[in-house]
Amino acid sequence: MSPIAAPHGPLPKIPKGLNKIRLGALVFDEVDLLDVMGPMRIFGEESNTLDIEICFVSTTFEPVRTSQQVTITPKYLVSDTTQKYDLFFIPGGRGNLDYVNQDDVMAFVKTHIEQSTWTMTVCTGAGLLAKTGLVDGYNVTTNKQMFEWPMSQGPKVNWIKRARWVQDGKYVTASGVSAGIDAALFIISEFTSVEIADAVATHIEYTWHRVASEDPFADTHPFTRSG
Repeated sequence: MSPIAAPHGPLPKIPKGLNKIRLGALVFDEVDLLDVMGPMRIFGEESNTLDIEICFVSTTFEPVRTSQQVTITPKYLVSDTTQKYDLFFIPGGRGNLDYVNQDDVMAFVKTHIEQSTWTMTVCTGAGLLAKTGLVDGYNVTTNKQMFEWPMSQGPKVNWIKRARWVQDGKYVTASGVSAGIDAALFIISEFTSVEIADAVATHIEYTWHRVASEDPFADTHPFTRSG
């Protein structure tokens, strides 16, 4: 499925006996709406045949306002590390640029990532993941328009410039915005089958970029043009 190397192994399979997957999606003011809701549309799709509980997580219970002026109401606190999420999800957006300087928030985020079976990021969410140090030496990608900021948070990370998404071990990181849909479809294909992921993409009338390295947008940004 992906020609980009995964030196830390394939995506872990669903553990035996796990009938419902709890997905914890971190949200914050100025989060990008499609970063969040694109993948949630895939994970919440009935035709993916999985039972996935989507939990919006934040620093408070106050509604957060996305960059596109839509509000999302979180139900869980990131500080509550007794809440275990099988899949922990970190989207991008201007709001998470502040999180990397908040030691308490970063500690909670790191704990949730460590407790998860899988972690997915979209866009600059990779910067938070990199800041934890958990992906030092891993292959990771991020939004081409903001590539340098996440890189500064994880100088020991192997940043992949030409990638629609990257999987390395339990981590799946997507490039910018709509790339999160491609990454979510990849995860569904690994959890179920390529045929089911294709059916989900067809149902939402979306052309799935199946091959991670086939990134039509890399050449549009000078920083990633050289790959």
